[in-house]
Amino acid sequence: MYDFRARRVVAVAISFAVGAALLSCGVNKKEVQEAKTSVYDAEFAIVFSAAVAATRELYPRVEEDARTGVIKTAWHQVKFNDPGADDPKSVQSRDQTAGVGAASPGGALGYNPSLARRINFIRFDVHVAGGRPWRVRVIGTASQLEPGNALPTELRGANKPHWLPGRVDALTVAIHRRLRKYAQAAPTFVEVVEEEAPPTPQVGGDIPEGARETAQAIVAALETRDYAALRATCADDVMWSLGAAPGVDGAMAMWQADPGVFAQMRKAIAAGCGQDGEDVVCPVGAARGAWQLRIAKRGGAWKLAAFLTVE
Repeated sequence: MYDFRARRVVAVAISFAVGAALLSCGVNKKEVQEAKTSVYDAEFAIVFSAAVAATRELYPRVEEDARTGVIKTAWHQVKFNDPGADDPKSVQSRDQTAGVGAASPGGALGYNPSLARRINFIRFDVHVAGGRPWRVRVIGTASQLEPGNALPTELRGANKPHWLPGRVDALTVAIHRRLRKYAQAAPTFVEVVEEEAPPTPQVGGDIPEGARETAQAIVAALETRDYAALRATCADDVMWSLGAAPGVDGAMAMWQADPGVFAQMRKAIAAGCGQDGEDVVCPVGAARGAWQLRIAKRGGAWKLAAFLTVE
């Protein structure tokens, strides 16, 4: 839940201190690219602990779950969005001039002339996923509280603020710096684009027709980058990492953050599918460390149930 007790000027100053720390950490494009393309060859406990420590240093209120490999921050205030209201010292000075201080009876939001503006908030989900070497992915979310509204509104799509990617990069780099000695370049995948793709993707293998239709729908969604259609093929409890809790939201977030996974998904289906008990796997007999896609029945319908590397 949002914490609106931090509406006083002191709290605003603290939030700006966090922002200043982010801006002063010396992040550059080369380091950001290195952080985003690294995996970490260390025990899970080492990687997860470093991610928790780096996150907590910048955003103190966090929830961590080593079982799922997920770290979630609370909503933290960023800054006012109106021009000229970005400096907390200037805000405090104007309030004092107006006779309204942080401890004054009129200091509540809606009366204080400086605080009655749009207020930005940010939160992060940090995922330590895969297997050794571990991937670390940072997903940032922004919201904004407008005067008169009871709750902030999440900022999506074209409304995403310009400062969000930079703060995501800053946290990604902060985690990377703690794990640099374990870092190695993540494998890259070259997508092969066929000049002429068949209108209806064909899936080989002796499998039930319903499972074949689902596999074909997955391929079609991948070829057109239709992520909504891909999501529709997934089971609610789809498994996407051995180190994370099953779920379609986490799966889609992580897959879209690493498009190379989609290339491996297409490759797995193209290799042919076959029965594995009551389920269907693509490909059959995948080697250790190779990607394998599993389609299983959920409520009478065939759904993408897992996409994992074979242990």
